[in-house]
Amino acid sequence: MRNPLRLPVLVAILLLISPPTSAQEPDPAVTWQVLVNQARLDQGLAPYGFSSLLTAAAQRHADDLAAHQIWSHTGSDGSTPKQRIAEAGYAAWTWNNGELIAGENFWTGYGTIDDAMTFFMDDPPHRNNILGTAYREIGIGVATDDAGRNYYVLDFGARPNVLPIFINDGAASTDNPQIAIRLTNEEARPGGEGAAFMGQAIEIRISNTPEFDDLPWQAWGALVPWTLLDTPGEHAVYVQFRDAAGRTAASADTILLGEGTVSAPTTVPPSPTLEPTATPIPPSPTPPPPPTATSAPTVASTPEPVPIVEPTFTPPQPTAQPPSPTPLPPATSEPGIATPFPTWTPLPTVAPPEAAETPPPLLSLVALQGAAIILGIYLALHRGQE
Repeated sequence: MRNPLRLPVLVAILLLISPPTSAQEPDPAVTWQVLVNQARLDQGLAPYGFSSLLTAAAQRHADDLAAHQIWSHTGSDGSTPKQRIAEAGYAAWTWNNGELIAGENFWTGYGTIDDAMTFFMDDPPHRNNILGTAYREIGIGVATDDAGRNYYVLDFGARPNVLPIFINDGAASTDNPQIAIRLTNEEARPGGEGAAFMGQAIEIRISNTPEFDDLPWQAWGALVPWTLLDTPGEHAVYVQFRDAAGRTAASADTILLGEGTVSAPTTVPPSPTLEPTATPIPPSPTPPPPPTATSAPTVASTPEPVPIVEPTFTPPQPTAQPPSPTPLPPATSEPGIATPFPTWTPLPTVAPPEAAETPPPLLSLVALQGAAIILGIYLALHRGQE
């Protein structure tokens, strides 16, 4: 006959021997982007947009550094940061001398992301890349070698007509349809180039759809208010930029809206400085910056690896049943059967001490019978002698 308790018992055993699930660690690339963008926001700068192309270049170099255990901006194949960025397909702006407007930071050691970020912010060339106004995008590469040494590579760049926008400074969600849009602008090449690549924007218009027909223009501002449709779900916001020469570019960002407060969708009223001709920016060549503006320091500035003792956490082991003031005897417990109180376990009986000294009743009876027989024989013999 099949035991009906077999399945519950097996389930209970599996629960006891299964290791507890540990919390998933955050993605290092996401951690880097949060730290860098917060440093920029603290200085009143717009965040960097994430570029998968720059990330491909950064990850290529991080993997190369870890595989060959080298500490240099030059790869094992002789490649430079700007070569790797170009080979990844990132079409960056160029200075007047033809060099890409791009930069790279890297850090190597046994420390954490916070240690590397502290080093970057304390070193002027690295800090300039993180807080630069010419760059608008970032790519992040992370690798670890066999010895446990970490390699972090950050690549920076700016592309024509790519002007990222950020709803609520890059927040993933909001409960309020009233939002703020942080805008970027063309600072790498303020004059633009040709008929297609716009320069510094002087006005914008905003839409909840990719269409901008007949929408009013308003003056460009670093932070612009906007109202989403008060419908829970993901919402996209589109911004079109225009420079003094009439060249345009568009960008979008998304955010998840919760229940929110009931409000009607409204547009931002035009400000008094709407006219695009009020502050025209004539195209002009931009002189190239000093070479150190886009290059990170050599390996000599990389700190010595410092061993970091990682804290460990031992999660509590799961228990088969809720705690009770009286522990349950393991030999008589049934796995998988919840017994809130141990009322089914009888207490052991202890014999009274005097019971061990009293002779058994059968032995007493035999002794009495023997004494009676001996007495009878004695009396019979005594009568015969008389």
